[in-house]
Amino acid sequence: MSQIDNQSHGARTLRPNLPTARTSFVGRERELAEAAELLETARLVTLTGPAGCGKTRLALRLARRLSGRFASGVHWLALDSLNDPDLLVQTLAKSLGVGERPDQPILETVLQALQDRPLLLVLDNCEHLLPACADLVERLLTDTPLTVLATSRQPVGIDGERLYPVNPLPVPPANAPVEELARNDAVRLFTERAQAIRPDFNLNASNAAQVGAICRAVDGIPLAIELASARINVLTTEQIANRLDDHFALLPPAGTLTHSHHATLRAAIDWSHTLLRKPEQILLRRLAVFAGGWSLSAAEAICAEDGLDQKQVLDLLSALVDRSLILANTLQPGEARYRLLETVRQYAQEKLQAAAEWADLKDRHLDHFLERTQEADQKVRGPYQPLWLNWLEREYANIRTALSWSLTHDRIEAGLRLAVALYQFWVVRDYLVEGSSWLERLLAQADDTVAVATRVDALSYANFLAGIRGRTAAQVAYGQEAVRVARAAGPQAKPALAMALSAQGFGARAQGDYETEFALSQEIIQLRRELGDPYQLGLALSLYVVPAMAVGEYEVAEAMMAEALPLLRQAGDPYRIAMALNYKGDLARCQGDYPNARRAYEESLALLRDLDAPRDLASVMHNLGHTRLHLGQVEEARTLFERSLATHQAQQNRNGLAECLLGFAALAVSKDRPAVGTTLLAAAAAHGGRHVTDQWAATRLEYEHYLDRARAALSERRFRSARQAGQVLSLDAAVAQAQELGRALDAHRRARRQVDELTPREREVAALVGQAKSNDEIAAELVLSKRTVETHVSHIYAKLGASRRAEIVRWALDSGLVKDD
Repeated sequence: MSQIDNQSHGARTLRPNLPTARTSFVGRERELAEAAELLETARLVTLTGPAGCGKTRLALRLARRLSGRFASGVHWLALDSLNDPDLLVQTLAKSLGVGERPDQPILETVLQALQDRPLLLVLDNCEHLLPACADLVERLLTDTPLTVLATSRQPVGIDGERLYPVNPLPVPPANAPVEELARNDAVRLFTERAQAIRPDFNLNASNAAQVGAICRAVDGIPLAIELASARINVLTTEQIANRLDDHFALLPPAGTLTHSHHATLRAAIDWSHTLLRKPEQILLRRLAVFAGGWSLSAAEAICAEDGLDQKQVLDLLSALVDRSLILANTLQPGEARYRLLETVRQYAQEKLQAAAEWADLKDRHLDHFLERTQEADQKVRGPYQPLWLNWLEREYANIRTALSWSLTHDRIEAGLRLAVALYQFWVVRDYLVEGSSWLERLLAQADDTVAVATRVDALSYANFLAGIRGRTAAQVAYGQEAVRVARAAGPQAKPALAMALSAQGFGARAQGDYETEFALSQEIIQLRRELGDPYQLGLALSLYVVPAMAVGEYEVAEAMMAEALPLLRQAGDPYRIAMALNYKGDLARCQGDYPNARRAYEESLALLRDLDAPRDLASVMHNLGHTRLHLGQVEEARTLFERSLATHQAQQNRNGLAECLLGFAALAVSKDRPAVGTTLLAAAAAHGGRHVTDQWAATRLEYEHYLDRARAALSERRFRSARQAGQVLSLDAAVAQAQELGRALDAHRRARRQVDELTPREREVAALVGQAKSNDEIAAELVLSKRTVETHVSHIYAKLGASRRAEIVRWALDSGLVKDD
């Protein structure tokens, strides 16, 4: 996944994500040059044209050619598997690696992340999302320096758009000689694709005329040429040409050029479809139910029955791959993946709807991915967690489609069960806003017919996600409703009640009522003991170490953790083990046991790296940074704070950034820069609120510890001034100041090495120069002649490589010879 990287020097680069072309690019040099010229002056260029004319391929080639023109590079966003326009901005954010901010719409977060990025954004296949694409592009062009290259069958439709029609490849005239045919791009395309199937195929005097006729018959449309060339393994060029001619004779005359192209392409696909056996036709149309591809097992589960035997599916898939109607990726680990070209998928969907199978297949698709996701939810809690998280990521387009179907076709309970099964995936892989949205929409349609356990789980997870996003009012409301539903169900609903009380407890924590959360936690733990599920008991014990620490019950927290970790290790859930270890590190830090805190955090980090859980990884790095600082390992602490900051910046995690300010403040105070530390502490409190100053016991103790140290090192006037400065800093400005601290510490380290090169007397002189004293003043203070002072200053210039007195002043500050605070 492409991400915006925030490097230590502040510059941001974009990891390349252009898809790899599976086949060679033929011709189009004129189109490439003309479109590239348009992009020199226009900020929105749309490649338009009918399906199959090569818009995507041209855009990809153009993006590769222009990648060096844009300082921030090129970013590719394929929209063919996205069916919900409401998820367009979320999809762009995820692709860019822009994290969600709980206090801000995701579009505003994306716009902020892209404000200073001269980037070419390619939006591929916009036609089914045009209103949403138009709104998004309008904002991008208004609020960022982006340039947009779009591919669509029709214009995006906003002011300033420049259209570039992508026409079919030029076709050769009839009776053209072989030499001329060999230079024609349409013929070259047919020849290269045919050779990929039959390496012994060559254009020659006996087949050149037929190849030219085929290219003319399909009007030079690249997809149609490729479909026709795919028949070279079963038909001669003469047979292909004759069949295309015969088939087109049945079509009504085309009215316009564009309509003719659509009709010609449909004729090519229709012709390919008529060559399929009936079972192949059935499977092809049923495969249209998938979004973003599928596996063999999914095709067997969903598409078999009613005319297809499950044992046939593999052979039928193979036949469709051979006919270039399905693309297969067999070079990846695990299961092979298959997908339809978008044009073929739309054609197959029409066939599926015409066969009156659409609703039945969509229900089967929902049921299959519900079953598989619930299975994954169980596996995600075990030792193969990374594999199952990756499976969910790979199938997420299908899962989204299933959720959409459940919402619009009265399958609310199935949708809720699917959403519940996705909770841990949403948290680990940072789909928090989207997960909240699905739960909110589904719960809005849920009623008392939904099973109590499902409804309570959904309400509780909605509560948890709202809490992570900082939506306290919604969090409390979800928790209250969960408890109401669970208690109304009676004594037999103990598991639901335990879950609901957890939600209520998290709501209390969000309001700062740790005593209530701690009291509820004891009731929940007792319920879990009675229910006899070791994993759920271990999870509850680990989670409620947090409120125990918050109320100062360290011995209780230690006993809970000692019982929790073995239970979680027995279950083998890496994510929950990692989070428990993080809490164990916090507990050790609260007790001043920094060696044990370091060991717990380091084990947690190792697990989270394997899981690709950036948000939690950044938080644990920050915690370990504080621990390293207490152990006197200042450079190691600084590295951890910088890495944590970079990750939180990429995720746009406001609370995480505020917490990082606390880390840099601690670094500043530890490196004898109390004024800088005080400013950063004030900024951390201003932007993080209770997340920094109150909610997490270990974080609160760090805040209070470094605030006390900074106050003790400064005069009251200087302390108040530094604190007031931090309270009015914007978050971006505070982050920039934290990053500047890192550069200042580097300068200090370099300057300290140079101090050793000066004689004791030269150090005295340099310190006085750093205090902005003249040579006369220095001579008087050190009882030296002015000439002697001038000699010492000359030596200092030479040893430091300085040419101006101001450079010595700056160096004296950097080296610590002169105190800045």
